[in-house]
Amino acid sequence: MESAAEYLFEYLRDVLYDPARANMDVQRLPEEFKELGQGLEFLAECVTETRTFAKFLAKGELNCPLPSHENEMAAPLKALHATLKHLTWQTQQVAKGDYRQHVDYLGEFATAFNTMTKQLEQRHVALAREIEVSRQKTRALEQSNDLFETVTRDSEQWIAVVERDTGEWLFSNYPVTQILASDSFLPRLKRWMSGEIAETDSGAESRTSEIELSDNGIAQFFTAILRPIIWREKPSVVFVLTDVSAERAHIRELENKAYRDTLTRQYNRHFGMRLLDEWVAEKRSFMLCFVDIDNLKYVNDKFGHNEGDKYILAVTAVLRGFSPDVMICRLGGDEFMLLAEGWDEERAEARLAALRGRLLKRNDEPETQYFHSMSYGAISVTPDNTLTPSELLAIADERMYNYKKARKLERASSAGAEPVAPVATPK
Repeated sequence: MESAAEYLFEYLRDVLYDPARANMDVQRLPEEFKELGQGLEFLAECVTETRTFAKFLAKGELNCPLPSHENEMAAPLKALHATLKHLTWQTQQVAKGDYRQHVDYLGEFATAFNTMTKQLEQRHVALAREIEVSRQKTRALEQSNDLFETVTRDSEQWIAVVERDTGEWLFSNYPVTQILASDSFLPRLKRWMSGEIAETDSGAESRTSEIELSDNGIAQFFTAILRPIIWREKPSVVFVLTDVSAERAHIRELENKAYRDTLTRQYNRHFGMRLLDEWVAEKRSFMLCFVDIDNLKYVNDKFGHNEGDKYILAVTAVLRGFSPDVMICRLGGDEFMLLAEGWDEERAEARLAALRGRLLKRNDEPETQYFHSMSYGAISVTPDNTLTPSELLAIADERMYNYKKARKLERASSAGAEPVAPVATPK
């Protein structure tokens, strides 16, 4: 009796503290202990299965096998797994611009999550409203100027009266007199005015036009009101030019805030997915590349998010070397999407390999504290494509994952290859 109890106790202790050693032969037990031994074997299976499942959850690996239905011990963990899967889906929806997601569980995290989505939605709405208000103001400047209120010598607007037949300048206010001696503005302005006069009917009402003037690489944008008049008995056209450069710059700034990633200054996910939808709908021929920064979470956890941001910016700088007209979109923390027309799959992968090699060279720098690397996948999209944008992105993502997996296998089997650990040895 005591020997059997001790045998069972040793087995139970191994199950809890040394699972690799746990082993029991039920046939060695006396008849009255065999049923108890079988029960302990089932308990050991449940403990092992629950322990394995818990390790997957601790690592954030949600696509792991679930414990068996008979394992009641793992029921709370299975409930947590389902909650995390749903929360992951909700977070992905928020990243796509769906700010309606709401969490009613997980306590303080739910409060923080709901506050974040509400603030994101408010910010998006406010930016869109401000862009529209700015556009309305610009349109008002372009359409609502009254000639009789603005034709004064002290006006900040550029006002000039030009004779229709000869092109002679009959009147100009102070701002215009300042540019009459300009070798850069004046020729361009006179050519534009001649063209506008030719298109202006002498009996017509006022109309609007636009002109861009550049000086030393700096562009100025003007809206113009043109009105046929009789000036000192001469058929003429009066030009009233309003500088709207500041308004244009303000609109561009607002659009950058709405469509640019604040860290990298590249396009954000919202803009990138909209652009991908447009290119697919327009039946364009282009290359879609999915790029993932290797070990970014490790760098954030080990060295802090400031260093993680530097890592992201280093990868961004490398990706900008893909081609002059590549569209770079940051989809998330460590994910980028590249869209480029005129590239086939083989050429794109060769270019990505070269860019990855450029990034790897940073690991040879003495101050490098961690290993720099990236993984990628590419798919060619042709006019006869039948896949949706989401399906195309999923394929590129899968190819990136296979590439990453293959690299890991290479490192595991090849001595002298890239370091297995993400941190480089300090030099």
